Amino acid sequence: MSTRKKKQQLNMRVLIGSSLVTVWIVVTILAFNWSTFTKMNLLDEIEIKGAVIIPAEDYRESLIPVLGTSIHDLDTRNMSLLLESHPFVHAARISKKFPNKIIVEIKERKPVALLNMNPILFIDQEGVILPDLGNVNDRIIPIMSGFNSARELYPIGDQTISQKVLESIQLIDYIIDHYPLLYENLSEVTLNSNDEFVLILANYPTKVILGSERFNEKIEILISFEHALPKDTGLHHYSKLDLRYNRQIIARVRV
Repeated sequence: MSTRKKKQQLNMRVLIGSSLVTVWIVVTILAFNWSTFTKMNLLDEIEIKGAVIIPAEDYRESLIPVLGTSIHDLDTRNMSLLLESHPFVHAARISKKFPNKIIVEIKERKPVALLNMNPILFIDQEGVILPDLGNVNDRIIPIMSGFNSARELYPIGDQTISQKVLESIQLIDYIIDHYPLLYENLSEVTLNSNDEFVLILANYPTKVILGSERFNEKIEILISFEHALPKDTGLHHYSKLDLRYNRQIIARVRV
């Protein structure tokens, strides 16, 4: 074999060897970078927004099993459904923030009334029944009394089956939206022996008898009545306001 040919074969071996070394180095670097990238994307931070009634730490603890999971592999839909299984959670939205964080936005159900039964239950504006967590009593909300107390009518986390309670919640919802000052002064919503709704105001107190129908219309009449009162005179100056009659109020002045 000629010297020239031997030299060409040697150069070829050197070139192949160099290429293999280069490929090995590149693969090693890529593997190292991928390993580093993967570790950087392991979930290790959970930010909770919107926690008011339920402590943020309680929400965080329910998601502990997913800590250490690659953020790419997280099933945020199932995580949201897990949070929404809590009676007080109306909706949960989870977004990923790379490299290793998720942001959990919670919309909680807000109790608008307390059901006077044993044990105490709460109810929101959609008529969904909420349990007593021990910290909800701090909220000043009206009591609902005189309603059927059969437990099967009030499934936790679901809408009440009681039609009268639903009517009452619709009334409260209307008051919140159209007469917020009245809601702030509302101590009790009761169903009397004649199946009539009666509002009891906190000041003094004043009893407002609404009857059994046309509640929204009667609330509007009550608003007009209060607006027409002389300055420095309010609903608390009356011991009873009876709206059971057509488009009128029978008012009894407090003695």
